Amino acid sequence: MRKSNKKGFTLVELVVVIAIIGVLAAILIPTMLNYVKKSRLKTANANAKLVFTTVNNKGADKIADGDEIDDLNETTPVEINGWNGDSNILKAAVYDALKDNGDGAGWCVVVWQQADDATGNFAQWQTNSTTTGQITGQFPDPAKEVSDAEGFTFGTKG
Repeated sequence: MRKSNKKGFTLVELVVVIAIIGVLAAILIPTMLNYVKKSRLKTANANAKLVFTTVNNKGADKIADGDEIDDLNETTPVEINGWNGDSNILKAAVYDALKDNGDGAGWCVVVWQQADDATGNFAQWQTNSTTTGQITGQFPDPAKEVSDAEGFTFGTKG
């Protein structure tokens, strides 16, 4: 019997490996996309909570100091970078809290009233002002599922 010096893979072996990789990709890609969306939802909710907490804390501090403070009723999406140097103390505080995100500071909706029964106070955050395919973070009552967050109307408490 003659010994062969040829080394390498046969065409059948290569096709089998490619088929296995294709099956794995078909399973993993949808799963990975879902993880990305969940991550975006958690980020949006965290940023909305940061906005809400920042406005609440700054407002409470100013009221405790005896300063006059205006309610904040921004129900139209506003780019956070636009609040740089704003005369409204609450807007300036939100900008300071999120400015480290750079160009990605995002867009915000905030309703904050200092009345004792101001249960309608909320904050929303998302990456831009469009509503198509956008994940909106909200606090309080954040969405737990991506489908719920995609269904929020930006500027209206969901």
